[in-house]
This record gives sequence, structure tokens and C-alpha cells, in this order.
Amino acid sequence: MSHGEDHHELDDGRKVGEWKTRFCAAAWVQISIELIYLITLLCLGIAVLVDGALWSEPSGIDQAEFIVSNLTGLRLSVDGANWVALAIAGMIGGIVFDLKWLYHSVGRGIWNQDRILWRLIVPFNSAMVSLFTGYLFASGVVPFLRNEDFREVYTLLGFGFVFGYFSDNILASMQKIAQKIFGTLSSDS
Repeated sequence: MSHGEDHHELDDGRKVGEWKTRFCAAAWVQISIELIYLITLLCLGIAVLVDGALWSEPSGIDQAEFIVSNLTGLRLSVDGANWVALAIAGMIGGIVFDLKWLYHSVGRGIWNQDRILWRLIVPFNSAMVSLFTGYLFASGVVPFLRNEDFREVYTLLGFGFVFGYFSDNILASMQKIAQKIFGTLSSDS
């Protein structure tokens, strides 16, 4: 390959000086709306978590419970608040993944309108995957963490973010496991 044909894996394959957009104005409107949607969700999620962390914790209230009660005005049990915090961290992880996908797909010229449902659903899907993956780990079904690990709010927030960011991978792995255990539906039956 000659020097002019070398491409970095993050390069979009354009020649130096090719700077004009590949997308029409209508596509940029949708891209911008998706970006605003994701950044708004990200800011809301961060606000929920930071709201509890910025204020001094009242005595007798767990940090996660304080986070949730400040946002909603509801007092959840410490255990319930921890799981809500895990789901919110998972949503944030999914949003970060979604934002990364958005800028890479636009930059590489592979963005398309038909993936809008995926991009809108990822944050909520990631929250649920994080929550139920956390339940699997805390129950001991998946022996990697102990139930006590999920009592520490920063541990569960960290794992929630990771579970949310990699929720597509987690779902794909779960599908493979389910296919091995239960088999697949075939058109022969």
C-alpha cells in the first residue's frame, strides 16, 4: 500500500482536504436531535448521582438512598436505592456508548436513519441490563462478586456503568448461553 492509501482504523477513508459533509441538512437535523436527546439524558443521570454526592449526607441515610430521595422526594430503603443507583449508572454507561457510536458512525459515514430506535432505546436497555446483571452477581448465580460488594455505593456505580456500557455484549453472551442450554427454534419442527 502506498503512503497515500494508508488509513488509520479510526480514519473515515477520506483524502486529506476532503472536509465537506456526506449528509444532507435533514440528516443533520436528526443527528442533532439525537445528540441533544442523549446529552440531556446524560446530564439528568449525572445530576441524579451528583445531587446526592454534593451535599453532606444526613446521619442515618445511606448515600444511594440520599441520591434517590433528593431526586424523587421519595425515601427508598437503602437496598432499593442502591439498585436504582445501579440502574442509573447503567443508563449513563449506555448513553456514553451510544454517544460514542453516534460520533463514530457520523465520522465514518455509516450513520443511518434506520438505527434511530436502537439509539433511543440503548440508555433504557442498558439500565435494565445493568440492574438485572447486578442481581445475578449479587445473588451468587454469577460468582464474580459478593452480595456485600453491592452495598458499597461507589462499587455498584462503577459496575453499573460498565454493565451499561457493555450491555450489548452482555445480551449477546446471554443469548449464546441460552441457546446452549435451551437450543434454538428451527423451521424443521
